[in-house]
Amino acid sequence: MPELPPLQARLTEANTHIDDSVRIRRRKDIAAYLIKLREESPSDMAINHRSLHSLVCEWRAHNFFYDLHVFRSRTKDVDLEYPQHWLREIFCRVVSFFYFW
Repeated sequence: MPELPPLQARLTEANTHIDDSVRIRRRKDIAAYLIKLREESPSDMAINHRSLHSLVCEWRAHNFFYDLHVFRSRTKDVDLEYPQHWLREIFCRVVSFFYFW
């Protein structure tokens, strides 16, 4: 697997913020980065409380909107909040489906 670009992540109990997340585009690379981040973070951090699929879908939704030039200043980074509202969860899953990368 190719080397993933280094990204800056800030983890809290309620949020995982990843700067310049648009630099990672493919689903399997996003998942690999999140798995690595989970392995290196304490168990009480937000990243450990949501499913990997949910996290990947939200990241891909951000990338999708970034590519469409929608709120680029906000969509170049991703905030993976915990808990995530159920409506946002559904929205991210639908949008992620249309992100063909």
